[in-house]
Amino acid sequence: MIKPKLFISKSKFLAGLQCLKLLWYQYNDKAKIPEPDQEAKERMKQGIIVGQLAQKLYPQGITIARDNNPLETAQRSMAALSSRQPLFEAGFVYESGYALPDILEPVGQDAWDLIEVKSTSSVKEEHLLDAAFQKYVYQGSGLKINKVFIQHLNKAYKKNGDLDLNKLFIKEDVTSKIKDLLPDLGDKLAAMAKIISAELPQINADKHCAKDCPLFSLCWSFLPQENVFLLRGRRKKALDLIEQGILQLADIPSSIELDEKQAIQVKCHNSGKAYIDQEAVNNFLSELKYPLYFLDFETIATAIPIYDLSGPHEPIPFQFSLHVIEKAGAQPKHYSFLAPGDIDPRPDLLKQLQELLGNQGSIIIYNAVYEKICLRNAIKAYPAYAKWLKEIEIRIVDLLLPFRNFAYYHPAQKGSASIKYVLPALTGISYNDLEIGGGGAARFEYMRVALEEKVPEKEKQRVFKLLEQYCELDTRGMIEIVNFLKMSIQGFQ
Repeated sequence: MIKPKLFISKSKFLAGLQCLKLLWYQYNDKAKIPEPDQEAKERMKQGIIVGQLAQKLYPQGITIARDNNPLETAQRSMAALSSRQPLFEAGFVYESGYALPDILEPVGQDAWDLIEVKSTSSVKEEHLLDAAFQKYVYQGSGLKINKVFIQHLNKAYKKNGDLDLNKLFIKEDVTSKIKDLLPDLGDKLAAMAKIISAELPQINADKHCAKDCPLFSLCWSFLPQENVFLLRGRRKKALDLIEQGILQLADIPSSIELDEKQAIQVKCHNSGKAYIDQEAVNNFLSELKYPLYFLDFETIATAIPIYDLSGPHEPIPFQFSLHVIEKAGAQPKHYSFLAPGDIDPRPDLLKQLQELLGNQGSIIIYNAVYEKICLRNAIKAYPAYAKWLKEIEIRIVDLLLPFRNFAYYHPAQKGSASIKYVLPALTGISYNDLEIGGGGAARFEYMRVALEEKVPEKEKQRVFKLLEQYCELDTRGMIEIVNFLKMSIQGFQ
């Protein structure tokens, strides 16, 4: 048994480039790092699915068994090189680096192409750093690397029957793009190894911090609840204020230059009262024409398309909630749709919407840009609805606009124009009591019970009921918001 020693993997190397403090915690106090949230876990799950599919492009490939000892994995990987077959997850070590390529493909007599598989639809900057690290370790361990590729999903691909893997994936040569990243990788690895073995580095929360860093809440825990990060607009303004020792939104002095929206926020958080632009709100409300149709979608967007005529990461609506108010003073009527999951939901969804939305009246959506994208994508697959879509698009009114444009702002919104903050700020109605209380949770729970096998019917129906409750609150909440805006204007008249 070879005794394990300290090695820095690709993911930890990238963490070290982001922040050496994060790297230290990953080795020395991992319990302090929060568990990945549901969305991060789903991204990882989708990445595994994409990686497994990419391996099918190399049918003669050999998967190298992996364990917790990189040196033993490296021995098995070295032994497998003589097979001259594609190798999956072969681990190699060099200096303090440990790398596991997704795919090594033999080239000629003794060389190899390095192929990193990504679930994105393009090459990103972090992919280049990833690939550069891999190449540095492989070449250092003695492999002759011919070229380096990123194999990612083809955003132009549309499923039609069985998946065509040769069209689903694009293999992009990044050999020249990573050339300039290689020379100082050894120094960076050595510096990271020293950091890991030393005391916790004293790195203050600052401009280098990424919002998605798992240590963000820990490093920024000194901030008060209503802190300057709630300022709308450029993050740099908040960071500059923190450097000056100004942490609380309400403590920003009048000498600090703010834009119009930021100034509204500071005034509201100082007074604890809402701001309303009567004219702007009145103009918005005057656009609403009866009948009023309050509409909301829930969508899935899997890396690998599951329905014909759809592509990678394409948002597919699987549910809608619709409240209809025929005339002023009328009680809203509720309609809903929730796809069973075993067939493409778009034909039935489009058919029902066409029947329900009529030919006149405002269609009110919160953040209408996303819903429009979903509908346009669906119409590309089912062009018989193209004329209908053009007719309803001119009727769509975005309820987000009064809040995004600061025609109305309440300090309880905490800088957000999301309906999840606006609705409770204005009406006291909250999503917190719902078991499914957000779009991400709705998407993942639907995928779990409707698309995965062996889910008991009782559990599926339980989740479907929760999905109905959540989506219904979105459209009922929009009615409450519109009514609140109407009453607010009346109070000024």
